[in-house]
Amino acid sequence: MRKMLIVAAVVAAAAQVSAQSGGASLTLTTKPSPLGLGQNLFEVTVRDAKGQLVTNADVGIILLMPADPKTKHPEMKTVGKLNNVGKGTYNGIVMVTMAGEWEVTITATRDGKSIGLKKERLTAYLTRPKPPASGGK
Repeated sequence: MRKMLIVAAVVAAAAQVSAQSGGASLTLTTKPSPLGLGQNLFEVTVRDAKGQLVTNADVGIILLMPADPKTKHPEMKTVGKLNNVGKGTYNGIVMVTMAGEWEVTITATRDGKSIGLKKERLTAYLTRPKPPASGGK
């Protein structure tokens, strides 16, 4: 009984995410990864509910760093549209002006209707972290 409840909750959560996103899946990658200060390439691949590449979408991006009342730092926000580079891929250069946590929202629309939404938190670093040591293997 308990396993069925867990499965039902997972299925319900997946259905809710699919409904929120309009059925399309958005895959985000950045270069560099992790983000650094200055110019960063944001690239999004858009696939419909059947996994087919969506080649005729409008893809927008919002980067938001909320205000911090403790340090009196104001909200920082960048809004833009990514370029359609073909085969379901959309990209653009975004300036990251401060190290820290950024809330990234990607939206995909077609004919003025939402087909997908992705929200992610990314950390921008002043200097890129070094990869972990391989341990001599």
